[in-house]
Amino acid sequence: MQAIAEEGGPTRAAARLHLSQSAVSHQLADLEQRLGVALFTRVRRRLQLTPAGRRLLDFSQTALSDLARVEREIVDVDVRTRERLRVSTECFTCYHWLPLVLPELRRDHPHVDVRIAVEATRRPIASLLDGALELAIVSSRVRDKQLVVEHLFDDEWCVILPPSHPLCARPYLRATDLASLPVFAHEASPQDAKRMRDLLIAEQTPMLEFQVVPLTEAIVELVKADLGVGLMSRWAVSPYEATGQIVTRRFTKSGLRERWSAVYRPDAAARLPVARFAELLRDRPPLGA
Repeated sequence: MQAIAEEGGPTRAAARLHLSQSAVSHQLADLEQRLGVALFTRVRRRLQLTPAGRRLLDFSQTALSDLARVEREIVDVDVRTRERLRVSTECFTCYHWLPLVLPELRRDHPHVDVRIAVEATRRPIASLLDGALELAIVSSRVRDKQLVVEHLFDDEWCVILPPSHPLCARPYLRATDLASLPVFAHEASPQDAKRMRDLLIAEQTPMLEFQVVPLTEAIVELVKADLGVGLMSRWAVSPYEATGQIVTRRFTKSGLRERWSAVYRPDAAARLPVARFAELLRDRPPLGA
């Protein structure tokens, strides 16, 4: 109707709308028949709106404008209600535990998008304090009173080996057992680095030949290829051990225990289900934890 009014007839209106002239004429005839009133009158070979037609066109333009505005507002509300929950695990790129948590979290909080912040792996606490992260899963001790710390599960360091390695015959391995081997590991936190130094001093062992590899999967592949051994938290490689791809052995006779915690800011917990995330992970601990 608007196109007919602006173009002066159905022929030009049809070309503008990429329709046939007969289709436009039939639509106009059907509309006038339903309303029982003429919407156009011919003046000097052009169609012009009648008073009824002008009123209908003005109303339809207002209604379409209101409908478009409402649609935009609905989309904006949906966008505003979606929240992003960024998660990172200290030192390790292992997220095999995420499927244990994500379905139930999505069911209870469908507008929350969980994102893995790999870039925060090396400094999760600093990322929390900087606002670049909402939830950190760490084994380091956290003393910052600005943060909430919730215990998740206990774990220990382990040496990972290919199944055919001679050291698999031993129930545990000491630092001296690894002295002549390439040892693949993630970049250690300051606390873990100090524990290792203290252990080497106590065992009077020279510094191990550490090769820092930032990806858990890459370390596993290197170990499987018998290019060295790995040293990391047991839960990081538990799925690979469960399928027989690698073998793990306790590191030192008594073991080097560690405690994993969920850490977050109180203001993040006020708007995001970070406490619920931690609860779900604690109730469904990763394999081997």
